Amino acid sequence: MDENVKNDAKQVMLVQNADDGRLQAVTGVDQDGNIQTADPTDQNVASLLNVNTQDSALEAFFKKFMEQAQNPVHTGIFVMTENALNKLIRIDFDPEILENYRIDPSERLQTQEQRQFEPLDVTKIDLADMEKKGIRMEDIEPHLKAMSYGHKSNGLVEMNPELENGMRVSTKGRVSLEEQADGSLRVVPHYWQERPDLDAPFHGVLLDEEAKTNLMNTRHAGKVIDLELEPGKLTPCYVSIDKWTNTLEPMPVSLLEKRARIKEADLSEGKQMDFYGGDKVLLEGYTTRAGYKRDAYIQIDAAERNYSFTYDGLDRNRYAQENKEIYRQKAAEKNGRQETTASERQPTLTIHRTILKASVPKEAYDQWTEAVNDPSKRADVKAFYIKGMVKDGQGEPFNAWVKPNFERNKMDFFRWNPDRAKRQGAEVKPAVESRTQVAVNSEGKTVEAVKGVKEPLKQGQQEATPTQRRNYRSNKKNNSKGIKA
Repeated sequence: MDENVKNDAKQVMLVQNADDGRLQAVTGVDQDGNIQTADPTDQNVASLLNVNTQDSALEAFFKKFMEQAQNPVHTGIFVMTENALNKLIRIDFDPEILENYRIDPSERLQTQEQRQFEPLDVTKIDLADMEKKGIRMEDIEPHLKAMSYGHKSNGLVEMNPELENGMRVSTKGRVSLEEQADGSLRVVPHYWQERPDLDAPFHGVLLDEEAKTNLMNTRHAGKVIDLELEPGKLTPCYVSIDKWTNTLEPMPVSLLEKRARIKEADLSEGKQMDFYGGDKVLLEGYTTRAGYKRDAYIQIDAAERNYSFTYDGLDRNRYAQENKEIYRQKAAEKNGRQETTASERQPTLTIHRTILKASVPKEAYDQWTEAVNDPSKRADVKAFYIKGMVKDGQGEPFNAWVKPNFERNKMDFFRWNPDRAKRQGAEVKPAVESRTQVAVNSEGKTVEAVKGVKEPLKQGQQEATPTQRRNYRSNKKNNSKGIKA
């Protein structure tokens, strides 16, 4: 089962004495792993071992029990809630009911290994065998991830298996992976059939009418059935119809971890007996994956190795008010996360090889880039004097001091070296020799020294040339006589 739920109730363990069949309660294990027991009485309940813990002593207990298999001191292990034990103390359980609490130590010893289960390596699939079965890789590719974890494909795939006479037949079914002794993987087909055959023997057993009726109505037998999965050995199993293939599928009861709490909702003792006996029960107020409350009927689905949920006849608005509050809380949390994410997404200053068409000195580029990647070095960043930048609107270059502004994620320009003057400049402040050029060309200002000059000033030009003065005087004289230039 893949329901990651926590059982908060204390569970206790009983063992059955091999000599007289008497039940004893487990209080712990000694350093050698030997089982320590006490009579299951009201006085001893507080001292009993809580098997909810993940303590290594519990693993030692199971190993010791398995070691005794050849010459057993105890013949069975039973796990139940403390409340169920109190009921057992007051009145004897029917032996069949007591069997619902029996566990298999070998299964428990595999729990840690299952938690660390590594997915199968799908590159080891036997492609030749798959081709013989008429299964195409492109058809199973959407299901490979689930299959690598031991599940069947989530739906049917087309197949064209090759018969003994070389002929092929078109069919469909689910597929799963099976690891071979040499480490390769074989794709195992589970063929579709038109309807389930409930009258034929199933693993050596003929289904009774109750089981057949339940299977037709709900897909599940509704009770535990002893099946001959191995020759001469009966195994208690849940039985369900695979909804995709219409085939009967068994699941040994021992594979199911019994819990008193599913999806944060409690099951009463009576419901536990019914549910783990294969019947459908009402799970009230469970928590969905999205975090909302809901009711559902649940039943063990042997075909999917999971629980099946149905909702027919239930009031879906029962938790409407509570779910609205949950929604508001989730929305508030989401908004808080979005605000945090937005603040984390502030733009980062990018250092380029050129600024305003002028090359950035290598020393400046290396220092500024290092400061971008290491905030601790930003306080030591220096300004550099860069010549030949173009931002005057007339295509004429100018010079200025340049330094990164990490707070505003931009480059600042200065007419003087800010590292010496300790003064912040304007957006673009050219050096002294470029001030007249930028004022006239970019800002359209009138400067007496270059008054009347029509063409853009050259780099560093601060006054009119003799030719420009003559042109200015000539134009002025002609204009006074009414002559247009």
